[in-house]
Amino acid sequence: MSLQPQQHMYQRGVKHLCDNGLTQVPNKYILPEPERPGILVDDGCINLPIIDFAQLQGAERPRVLASLSKACQEFGFFQLINHGIGDEVTRKMIDVSKRFFELPFEERQRYMSSDLQAPVRYGTSFNQNNDKVFCWRDFLKLSCHPKPDFSSFWPSSPLDLR
Repeated sequence: MSLQPQQHMYQRGVKHLCDNGLTQVPNKYILPEPERPGILVDDGCINLPIIDFAQLQGAERPRVLASLSKACQEFGFFQLINHGIGDEVTRKMIDVSKRFFELPFEERQRYMSSDLQAPVRYGTSFNQNNDKVFCWRDFLKLSCHPKPDFSSFWPSSPLDLR
């Protein structure tokens, strides 16, 4: 892959930029004003869409699916409630994720891929070769269902990621 040196630097991710002396957000991560989404704000707080997972199982399913679709189209994310995942599991996942992103870049880099279907992908933007503007975040995508088909691809460090 032939990349300009500056573009290659961006493809290493946000953490890599910050770890190497970045003092301001590069233009590569800034959407032009006309392309920026509108944000609903009440009293200085973003009014995030809330999706009730428990209602997906009952009579409210069509309404909840419509709300989910709207949240994905307008915000790109939402808050999920009544999902049944305990606070301890959530805390552990946040902790192990943080430790993965604190690994040296050379270790995280092993999971970088331009293959959107790869079972494990680390990166900063979903399609780093085509995206005109990168998202200000790094991600780790782990395919996990069914787990036995994919867990062998997962990173070996941190050990408790598996």
